[in-house]
Amino acid sequence: MINNLTDAYDEGDTFIKYLNELQPLRKEIIDRGKKETFKIAVRKNEVLPNLNHINGDCLFFIVKGLVRAFILDEGKDITAWLTDENHLIGRIRNHGAFIPTYQEQYQALEDSELIILPYRFIDDMYAQFPETNILARKLLAIHYHMSQERSILSRIPSAEIRYKQFKTGYPTIKSRVPLKFLASYLGMRIETLCRVRKKEKLQAKA
Repeated sequence: MINNLTDAYDEGDTFIKYLNELQPLRKEIIDRGKKETFKIAVRKNEVLPNLNHINGDCLFFIVKGLVRAFILDEGKDITAWLTDENHLIGRIRNHGAFIPTYQEQYQALEDSELIILPYRFIDDMYAQFPETNILARKLLAIHYHMSQERSILSRIPSAEIRYKQFKTGYPTIKSRVPLKFLASYLGMRIETLCRVRKKEKLQAKA
């Protein structure tokens, strides 16, 4: 069920704090955000719902929980990325003619709470408040860095090193992701991941 954040914005303070740490925002922007953004609760294993009723695309900020993005390729479910609290997720708009080969879908891997930011609201903020454009560039830099890290991880030939790199790069979610989704994200079979984890445990005991 979707609720207006003005009804319960204590949890939304996490979102405001996150943005303010990147770029200080005037009170007018914060007040506008409380009126124009929404909260949605998604149960574990549910796919995030279609939100066409808010008139267009949107981004999500994870207040609580863990979410994966996935694509379907000839019926095969492939995990594209994983992320948890205090991160924005969603389709980054491209104003050119590029059409993505695959449409990402999003699934909650834990009971999750997300704040919804409609793009129409984001566009209004860009037009009215110059500092929000600075904020957008900083957020884009964060997402570009995360994309680079995922790209590098996928190209490491050794399954053992890929797993170790994942644990280093994702310390807050390394034990929260189900094996089948983690194996898919790391580009290996579940059996391979289990073997890598077992070997690592034996080495730790030695």
